[in-house]
Amino acid sequence: MELLVVIAIVSILAALLFPSLSRAKAQARCVACKNSLRQTGLALGMYVSDSGRYPPARDWETRLGWMEQLYPYYPLNWTNRAWHCPTYIANNGMAVFWATNTGEPTSGAIWWTSYAYNGNGILGNAWPDAPEAVQLLRGKFGLGGRPRWVAREPEVTHPSQMYAVADARSPLRDSGPGWFPIEPPRATLGVPHMNPWLKPWPWNQQLKEATPPHEQGYNMLFCDGHVALVKRSDYLFPPRTAHHWNRDNQPHEEAWAPRSQWAVPQ
Repeated sequence: MELLVVIAIVSILAALLFPSLSRAKAQARCVACKNSLRQTGLALGMYVSDSGRYPPARDWETRLGWMEQLYPYYPLNWTNRAWHCPTYIANNGMAVFWATNTGEPTSGAIWWTSYAYNGNGILGNAWPDAPEAVQLLRGKFGLGGRPRWVAREPEVTHPSQMYAVADARSPLRDSGPGWFPIEPPRATLGVPHMNPWLKPWPWNQQLKEATPPHEQGYNMLFCDGHVALVKRSDYLFPPRTAHHWNRDNQPHEEAWAPRSQWAVPQ
């Protein structure tokens, strides 16, 4: 009987401690993620200081992503698990580049990563069936989706307020066939471009989006190098934060999706 009582007491104490331990682990991962973003911010600042401009999100000619262009300043390869948000890695997150067409360098490739770059500002990756007038706004708001669209250093008018890099909004793969053959079942697929609209990766509407990695929010690196947690309800609600996406610190409502395409509708 005494042994049963001791076991019962230990079980109750373990049940009481488990939520605290889970919160402590989540907080530790959040802190580690912020430290990774700070290192990225230092590298980004040195890159901008040397070149006078921001890196493009991706260069189809060279197949280099924004993170690879920072490698001389932060010599940790982005495919290394230590480069990534530990919450993303713990959730079976992928860190990989895959060329969808090996014969034509400009025809396509995919990056899965835990951090996303603000290449196109509030326009994001647009949204399904976005009108041509909106598509023509690419390159006017963010830090630069393609090399010809990159923002020069003076064009970012409020560096302490502009988003630069964020925890990726990640779709989740189920056990069925993947979009690409490199994806294992139950993988988390971090989209490398920031997108404020309903689908983080609009070309596959069947993937379910993962919950935010940190306390219902995303760790955010700003252009001046500081890092802060931004709640999903603010980050993806244009009336509150659209100006943070754009190099001129203006909301640019002409680039907003219809409300039916908002990730946070109210």
